Amino acid sequence: MAMRKLAEKVAVLDVFPKVEIDNQARSEKGGILTILLTCFLLLLTMSEFSEYRKIQTRYHFLVDPTIESTMQINMDMTIAMPCPALMVHVYDASGQRIHLTDGLKLIPAEFSIGSAKKYRAIDNPKYIHEIIKAANGKPYDEDIARDMGACRVYGSIKANKIAANLHITAAGHGYHGASHTEHLVMNFTHRIDEFSFGKLYPNLVNPLDNSVEISESPFEVFQYILSIVPTTYIDYKHNVLLTNQYAVTDSRKAFSEEKAANIVPGIFFKYDIEPISVQISESRQSFVHFLVRLCGIIGGSVVSVGFAYRAVKLFVTGGKEDPHLYAPVHNLMQRV
Repeated sequence: MAMRKLAEKVAVLDVFPKVEIDNQARSEKGGILTILLTCFLLLLTMSEFSEYRKIQTRYHFLVDPTIESTMQINMDMTIAMPCPALMVHVYDASGQRIHLTDGLKLIPAEFSIGSAKKYRAIDNPKYIHEIIKAANGKPYDEDIARDMGACRVYGSIKANKIAANLHITAAGHGYHGASHTEHLVMNFTHRIDEFSFGKLYPNLVNPLDNSVEISESPFEVFQYILSIVPTTYIDYKHNVLLTNQYAVTDSRKAFSEEKAANIVPGIFFKYDIEPISVQISESRQSFVHFLVRLCGIIGGSVVSVGFAYRAVKLFVTGGKEDPHLYAPVHNLMQRV
């Protein structure tokens, strides 16, 4: 007896309305509406699942908090000059000069406007052997390199994390003590397949990647002015990656042979470090949040379509309720 009274009191708290027996009759219109609503809800469910799987990125700007003395520079470019004629140096703001020709890999190649991995003359076994030797850092036949006419410069180097200039010049032009490169050999036409600072992260855009510049004379200066922005990348698993991204402005200038004594031809990368850093954070929607949104969408859609269906039927019947008003909603709820 006590349990029955308790059950009656609990029943008073029921906030879920019940559909009357007369309104549970099925109809063709209700069935069609139920099918359409089910298809619509399937599309919404797929859209929500796609949104749940998507990784969102947020950007925060702050004063660079990192303390680093060195910075990694990644290069992969092909220059239309033989490798023995090229020199690579870094001059930084502290007055230090770093000779990078030995630190990077200079591989004989033939210049083409395409991928650095698709240079020609590789079918000649003699060339293949010399390319393998150069790639492994072993001495190779410089005559072969001159015949191929181009050089692929690639690798990663460590430089001081301060403003600096990276120079790619011809031997004997601008630096004392090096053998003089003949003017007919000088050609600073180049293709940049990669030029970046630090480690790569997803969706990183390096403006100089896949760019080509054609030289029109032996005495020409290609200058790239780069502003490097320190970047902290945090993935959705909270792994932290310290790297850099940059913006670039480029210019070129040709001059006559008479002015060659005062102007050094070559490719120059002048970069500076910005004091502002960017923090990129990945995030994903939690599974609980996904379920809550999905339930809200399904429930709201069912109720809204039910009310709309009832309003239309009332308008059509002139205000008289049709016993089939709630059929589509009840049918869908039974399936759910």
